[in-house]
Amino acid sequence: MFRLTGAGRITGHRSLLISAGVGITPLRALFETPPGETALLYRARGPEDLALRGELDAIASQRGATVRYVLNGPHGERPVLTPEWLRAAYPGLPGHDVFLCGPRDFAQGVYAALRAAGVPDRRIHHESFEL
Repeated sequence: MFRLTGAGRITGHRSLLISAGVGITPLRALFETPPGETALLYRARGPEDLALRGELDAIASQRGATVRYVLNGPHGERPVLTPEWLRAAYPGLPGHDVFLCGPRDFAQGVYAALRAAGVPDRRIHHESFEL
């Protein structure tokens, strides 16, 4: 069973939502609600796999939030979300509340990268889909 009780977990003024696959569905709802500076990172194979893209872009425009789509390269190579890449993409990352939702392997890899990037465990709010 999946549930995300996100907005009540926010401890700071900056939020980063990271999703892949069906993980975008609960984070789409959360994307509308957190106060302060909000960013969304959405990992997908290609542009055709970006569910809800129009809605996400509209929400970002209305809120003044940012959306970053991370897609496979031209030959199918998957980008790796390393601690260094995450820190460069999101300055001040350890002070963000991070909401992570997606397939288990993706979520585990991103969780490890977030911890290595200095994000305290108490700021990482993780939900995944289990079969």
